[in-house]
This record gives sequence, structure tokens and C-alpha cells, in this order.
Amino acid sequence: MALEHTTQNGDPNHFYPGCVNVSFAYVEGESLLMALKDIALSSGSACTSASLEPSYVLRALGNSDESAHSSIRFGIGRFTSEQEIDYVLKAVQERVTFLRELSPLWELVQEGIDLNTIEWSQH
Repeated sequence: MALEHTTQNGDPNHFYPGCVNVSFAYVEGESLLMALKDIALSSGSACTSASLEPSYVLRALGNSDESAHSSIRFGIGRFTSEQEIDYVLKAVQERVTFLRELSPLWELVQEGIDLNTIEWSQH
């Protein structure tokens, strides 16, 4: 998938290919799930599916809370066709692009602003 600021979570050489977890920076995972409601996906592990907390597995792998919250888990089985995979890849790319266009954080990043240099106020 050719989307910038996208990361496969976990070891790139040692992973189960039937379960892939990807972080899409500047997109909330729950928003992406809603935008992809015609596709069966998850924003966390099966054991934490009822929780809004960031995945403890992704946190243990060194992901930030933001990265964990922007993650989607893809499951691929032996009956998954290449056409279905192509459909999902295209849909994800379209929806991520759309959601990023709505994001003020994405706009700042596109303007070259390093978000780590901003002092955020809390209410």
C-alpha cells in the first residue's frame, strides 16, 4: 500500500501473515473502522475489543498511544481472494486519504510543522 505515514506493526520479518496490524498516522482507528463498515476489521486485539484503551500489545512493541489508536488489524484466511484483498487495499487508501483531509493535524504536517514542537494546552 502506497500511503505515507503508514507502518506495519511488529517485526517485519517474523509475523503471522494471516494477521497484519497497520498504523495510519493522523487517522483515528475507530473513525477508519466506521469509514470501512462494509469490511470486517478490528482496531485492537480480540482480547481488548471492548476497550477504548490503546492496545497493550502495541504499547509493549514500543508504539505510542497515538500510533496504537491509529491501528487497524487485518485478518486474511485461506478463503480470502486476491480480488477481496485488492478491494480492501483500495478502500483503505481512499478512506485514509479522505479522513486525513479532514484532520487539522494532517494539515499541520503537510505544512511542514513538527507536531512534537507544539505546546498543546489542556482544558
